[in-house]
Amino acid sequence: MALLGFTVFKEKILYGNKRQTIRKLRKTPIKKGERLHLYWHLRQRDCESLGSWTCMETFFVKLFFTPLVIQILNDAHGYGVRNMTDEEALDLAKRDGFTSVQELFTTLERMHGPQDGSQVFQVIRW
Repeated sequence: MALLGFTVFKEKILYGNKRQTIRKLRKTPIKKGERLHLYWHLRQRDCESLGSWTCMETFFVKLFFTPLVIQILNDAHGYGVRNMTDEEALDLAKRDGFTSVQELFTTLERMHGPQDGSQVFQVIRW
């Protein structure tokens, strides 16, 4: 069971327009088939359940801001690297609720700082 907290895209989650999230790698990564419990403002006074779903897919990525590149990894250790195509990167951004890859990168930079590919992120889809 995994708890995922959100502070943006509440309506997109509730209406099914956002069916994935990109998170910094956890000590124990989320696995396909695991139950996901999504919350609005987790651990805050106005916390609200957004629902529960089963994790349908996960994969690992590294992000590079100069130039904007997303690499897909075979595992959390960074093995089996290949760059996402522009189409794959746009699909990733749209599934996450953004209108462009640039908007995705801007938001992740604001949340986690500039990315040089040293941090591994997990894409979680429900």
